[in-house]
Amino acid sequence: MKKILLSLSVLVISLTVVKAQQLPDYTLAKQNLFNYNPAVAGTEEASVVSITAKTEWTKIKESPFSANLVYHQPLKNEHIGLGGSLVTDFTGPTSYVGLNLSFAYHLIFSEYRPGVSKRKVLSFGLSGSVVQYSINGSKIQLDIPQDDALYAYKGSQFYPDAAFGIHYKSKRVTASLSVPQLLHLDVPITSRQIEKDAQLKKMQHYFGFFSYRILLNNNAMNNTKMYLEPIVNLHYVIGAPFQGVVSLRYSLEEVFFTEVGYRSLSTMIFGAGFTIAKRFSLSYAYDFNMSTTRSDLGSVHELQLRFKFNETNF
Repeated sequence: MKKILLSLSVLVISLTVVKAQQLPDYTLAKQNLFNYNPAVAGTEEASVVSITAKTEWTKIKESPFSANLVYHQPLKNEHIGLGGSLVTDFTGPTSYVGLNLSFAYHLIFSEYRPGVSKRKVLSFGLSGSVVQYSINGSKIQLDIPQDDALYAYKGSQFYPDAAFGIHYKSKRVTASLSVPQLLHLDVPITSRQIEKDAQLKKMQHYFGFFSYRILLNNNAMNNTKMYLEPIVNLHYVIGAPFQGVVSLRYSLEEVFFTEVGYRSLSTMIFGAGFTIAKRFSLSYAYDFNMSTTRSDLGSVHELQLRFKFNETNF
């Protein structure tokens, strides 16, 4: 599998165009919707802060790792939401760190009524970001060393970008469409150690999310409500394989959930989480690779801590 990482590294350095999945893909998609879509900012009617960490291909040395820190909230003007995030991603010799700021405008179709219904809101969002991409040739591992110049290659470049999204949320339905890396620019990276340039082609990503909550115990005498929630999460990048996740989540109010699903490319996913006092949440997800041809890659683990405060309930 070192040869796979080597191939990716050499392509980044030596080719003028790289087309691949370039942004983190979270198994806990519903908890990470703001990372995909800036229109989510402020739609939870509370201030939200979360941190998510994900490690992939655990059987590979220096396997891919990503983490994000997120904050978003509604303003006193209930039609506006603001947010921001700090994202890091490390994949062998390549890495990036990004800072994103988001603005969302909400069209409210119905107001919150305690014990009756939640708001129905259609939100439009736009974000701007600054990202630093880096390549460290000293981390490239060759089975048969051939080009010493690769080891000397170290470079980094700051890069602006933007994202656009549309998000709808009601008591039962959540639907989201977004396009990160909207500017679709090339990122030139110049090494100071050797006279050689590289160019990263940043491709637009297309994300789609849909979920529907089904109430299982419609009994007025039972205050504890249970739900089943089918979830569809779709990702597409030009020039990369299409990815889709279909899952089914069982939840007990806002107290506990468990989820099982299937990701294209032969992967089963499992998730679970709990919430304390409707404020603090801990969620975990595990991806299990069922393909025998890729069994030596290892598994995927994802963990999120989340805290909600200053609930508004407009």
